[in-house]
Amino acid sequence: MWSDREADPPRCEGSGTTAVPAEALADGFPDGRALCPVCLGFEPVRDGALVEHDAFRGAGSAEEAARRAEWFNTFGWTR
Repeated sequence: MWSDREADPPRCEGSGTTAVPAEALADGFPDGRALCPVCLGFEPVRDGALVEHDAFRGAGSAEEAARRAEWFNTFGWTR
């Protein structure tokens, strides 16, 4: 077993990496955010880089999960 002390920090190592907004679905998803190459979350971009963010731990709602699935089915896993 492991404890919180041994767990990875919540901050994603992809924070601060160079990024451009991902292609959008017809409804606008992912709303100008970029796909983080480390945690695969959609995160805001500022000055050409991913903002500091916690690692993606799963969709917060069924709607978000459906939008993510549609995005990956449409654009694939290319980065």
